[in-house]
Amino acid sequence: MAELAVGHAETVEVPDLASCPTLVPAAPNIAAAPDAPAGELLGGGATRLGHYALLHELGRGGMSVVYAAYDEKLDRKVAIKVLHARGDPWAQRRLLREAQALAQLSHSNVVQIYEIGDLDGQAFLAMEFIDGITLRRWCSEQPRSRAELLAVFTAAGRGLAAAHVKGLIHRDFKPDNVMIHRDGRVLVTDFGLVRGAGPNESLRISASSGVLQMASPRSAR
Repeated sequence: MAELAVGHAETVEVPDLASCPTLVPAAPNIAAAPDAPAGELLGGGATRLGHYALLHELGRGGMSVVYAAYDEKLDRKVAIKVLHARGDPWAQRRLLREAQALAQLSHSNVVQIYEIGDLDGQAFLAMEFIDGITLRRWCSEQPRSRAELLAVFTAAGRGLAAAHVKGLIHRDFKPDNVMIHRDGRVLVTDFGLVRGAGPNESLRISASSGVLQMASPRSAR
């Protein structure tokens, strides 16, 4: 593993480039990610959330699920993060903290937030829809040149650095939380575990906070 320094507060471990298969540098080849089956959308099979029409599921984690959705007011496709548990104060505070962190950031390498809302106790976060694939999939689907790898990791590092300028620590940076758009843009996503870098903010990672293997040495202590 190598360390990529992206700011005074956080050091990100990235894979050793020597361990990745390489090829002659070429133009980015970004394939669209396949749509995941929607399954049951929200409780009771609901397919709407206010003025958002839910289209299909993009992914899910321990606390939330993300859907592709259509914003009928602004006529655009968006990504909607919805909490699994309705009315959970702790989960809602965490979602609000993520929204507030994203609202402070305006950077080409950080996913953009549109809205945070609550509809009948169902908290949600509306964000930029990224038509692309995760960094993990991008790295595994075909050999990448050293130049391609450096360009992508450097772009992700710029996104983290932009957060550090605002005094924010991501705390869950990993290949699944970086998206590569079909147009080649690299965006850092999922600020659900974000913390401020002030002296009163804890940077410790518990069993339920982040992935220990991906944690920086400073935050994993």
